[in-house]
Amino acid sequence: MTSQSMLLVSGSAILFTLICLCYLLFTLQSQQRCRKQLQMDGLVKLNSIRKLLTRVQQHRGLSNGVLHGEENLKPRLKEVTDAIETIQQDICDNYPDLLDNERWQAMLDHWQRLAVDCINLHVRNNLEQHNKLVLNVLYLINDIAFDNKLHQLSNSNSESIQFLWQELLFTAESIAQIRALGTGIAAAKICTRAERIRLTYLCQSLEQSINIQQNQDYLLKIAHLLKVIDNEIIISKPTIKANVFFNIATESIDMILASFDKQLNIVEYNLHTSTTENNHAKHHCTQ
Repeated sequence: MTSQSMLLVSGSAILFTLICLCYLLFTLQSQQRCRKQLQMDGLVKLNSIRKLLTRVQQHRGLSNGVLHGEENLKPRLKEVTDAIETIQQDICDNYPDLLDNERWQAMLDHWQRLAVDCINLHVRNNLEQHNKLVLNVLYLINDIAFDNKLHQLSNSNSESIQFLWQELLFTAESIAQIRALGTGIAAAKICTRAERIRLTYLCQSLEQSINIQQNQDYLLKIAHLLKVIDNEIIISKPTIKANVFFNIATESIDMILASFDKQLNIVEYNLHTSTTENNHAKHHCTQ
């Protein structure tokens, strides 16, 4: 083989290698863009489902208060019911892919039955049905997060953000269950032995969870809630008004949800910024 032929073969091999590398780079960049878009969509969807979760939790507490005799909570219950219907419709309109999601469909079906029947249910059955519905929404959030690869995203401390839905939302749910029970007790103005045992267990579990997270703001706010429960709920004749207790417990939940929303928004902003910068860099390189 002549030197010219060898040079041609070597040049062809180098060119082929460069083409393969460029194709690989293009494929990786394309996959990265698709993954980031998937994650952006997931973050927006997660935020919408979180709002739905919060309203369903409120519906549980308010309906339990009404079933225990607190008529003054009925207007708030109607307002929350309407809000749930609106949020569900918005989600269906904006995310048609959920129409094929079995968990989403099961949640819609369960809610439609519960919204109509809750006031006619036995108080225990009402709580149980709401607990199942809330748990289904929490599982749906976890499914959406996994399907959209949100667990691959990190916060400013380089930690996976999956703790947001696997810890923070479940902590909020613990308080929401306490709120529902306490609102019913305050409405009935009596705390049964079974309710006292259940509420004590939930409070102890919440306290352990908050201590593990070591968040000073959480500790102070929830310490106040637990003090109210000890002094005004788990007593022979509760004196606190149902709506007052509902609001106190809601303050603790809102604090946790504010933290959830803030951290989710920061991650969404950083992801959007990195995507925009990459697009600008690509555009600059092609000029």
